[in-house]
Amino acid sequence: MRVLLLDAYPPDSPDRVVADEALATLEAGGHTVLRRDLVGGPFEHFMSGEERAAYHGDTPLISPETIEDAEALRSVDALLFCYPTVLFTVPAVLKSWLERVLVPGVAFVFDHKERVRPGMRNIRRLGSVTTTVHGPGATRRARDAGRRTTTWNIRLSCHRLCRRTFVSLDAGAPDLTKLRRALGRW
Repeated sequence: MRVLLLDAYPPDSPDRVVADEALATLEAGGHTVLRRDLVGGPFEHFMSGEERAAYHGDTPLISPETIEDAEALRSVDALLFCYPTVLFTVPAVLKSWLERVLVPGVAFVFDHKERVRPGMRNIRRLGSVTTTVHGPGATRRARDAGRRTTTWNIRLSCHRLCRRTFVSLDAGAPDLTKLRRALGRW
């Protein structure tokens, strides 16, 4: 299986080992993994006015980076997000990637009756691996926005039989065995 791994960990973060281990586990399982490091790249900035105007136009992908990532997304069977939970949700750099790459014509399309239909039907496996300083109770009370965004909402744009995996690990001392076990089933 071809996997696009989106790494939203800063290079100097001690929790970046989670993304490294996810990559190693998937490759050991025989998968081909394409890793995108989001921190330090073009997705660290807000969407420009030009990008926002193009969003509803005929060509919403206007930068070379978004075009490249959209093509990568179209060529894979699985999508894996690796990120630190920030205020109970995904970090800004990952949200920026989602807003710029998962645009009309990529993540979703309109049918002849102008109804929204999935655009990523090639994605049959969707996963998220995150580290958090919050306990399960606090995360539930905050409605777990990171999980809802990366495994529930995006799943609506994927293949109808798309399977989901979500792994939440403690920041600072992640249990890599839990990660290996979850991704070993891919």
